Amino acid sequence: MILKTVKNPHIKRMTPRILISTFIVFSLFLPGKPVNAAEPLASLRGAEIEIGGELELEIIDSQADGTVVRDGNGNILGGTPNPNSRMSIDKIVITPKVRFNTGILFQADIEFGPSSSKIDEAWIKIPGLPFNSWIKFGLEDTFHHPSRKTEAYPIVGHAFWQDEDLGLFMGGEQGSFYWRFSATNGRRLRDRQAGEDAVFPITTDDDDNAETNANKQVGLGLGLDHSFKEAHKIDILPFYFESDLSAGDMAYLNAITTYAGGTQDKQSRYGLNLDYVLRGFSFFGQIIMAEDGGMDRDGWYIQPSYTQKIGMARLQSMEFLVRYEEYNVDLVLDPSDSRTWNRQRTTLAILSKIVPGFTVKVEYYINEEDTGGAKVDNNEALVQLEAKF
Repeated sequence: MILKTVKNPHIKRMTPRILISTFIVFSLFLPGKPVNAAEPLASLRGAEIEIGGELELEIIDSQADGTVVRDGNGNILGGTPNPNSRMSIDKIVITPKVRFNTGILFQADIEFGPSSSKIDEAWIKIPGLPFNSWIKFGLEDTFHHPSRKTEAYPIVGHAFWQDEDLGLFMGGEQGSFYWRFSATNGRRLRDRQAGEDAVFPITTDDDDNAETNANKQVGLGLGLDHSFKEAHKIDILPFYFESDLSAGDMAYLNAITTYAGGTQDKQSRYGLNLDYVLRGFSFFGQIIMAEDGGMDRDGWYIQPSYTQKIGMARLQSMEFLVRYEEYNVDLVLDPSDSRTWNRQRTTLAILSKIVPGFTVKVEYYINEEDTGGAKVDNNEALVQLEAKF
């Protein structure tokens, strides 16, 4: 494989200083006081209706710009589709909520992106069941999906929990203990980018909401969520998921260059979430181990952060966050197949809450890959304006 970096001297890249200044200046025009929320609307059948939403604007700058990856015959294997620093609307989300007088809740997230739109979530939750439990039906995040805070997903997030699943979800609480269960349609194995740029893909659990797949999944989690006192708590959640690989999944695996699992068709994911909060300090960690036929993968990350209250009219708080992570694939490394690579990433982020519902995120990602060959250069910087209502 030949890695060739093409630099265009006529392209003036937007520096992080310019990017940050753009959003700070924009934030000065925001109102300093929150607007009072309106009362929920009443439907013709007596239910309460609320509408929310989200808008994300981004500026992305990548060191991978201009990188072309070729095999020994000169064929292009990968590269950055947009070789410039760029601003884009990442997504617009509309969130309707309908609460019935019985306490049953319907909620959906309808997401509009630059090139497509989709129903990201849509579920009905029935609370108040025996043993302080509830049940959900529909399209929903897997229960080991944490709040990531940053715009960027951890690598294990891209690999294992970025997408929703369709099925039945149950849970309950008893004191500090809680449980989660899911029986879902399962997801399929597909390629996905591991960062903001669409380069060097990894194997991922991709949503597959058609009922034609053959990899139904069952998951179980038993957790402890304990508050020691105000603003001091710990949440620990071990989890386990199991399913069979479909014929399509096995065909996907056998197309990976150094995969030798043959007809093995078992799939599992297990691991642990750890969330600890002490006033302004928080720490989150996750470890996941996965088996896909004859391919074993594992990944983990730790994420400490500290939130400093500012109290200004147009700058309420700033959160300083660091995340370190590793992702490993138990296959022989092949420079021409990024799905076999091991990866490490360090994320540095400042998350500024300007006013309620309006956040500016400044993030930098230091990416390292064990390719079995030449080093790739693909660090990334991102500035995002996130508005929620």
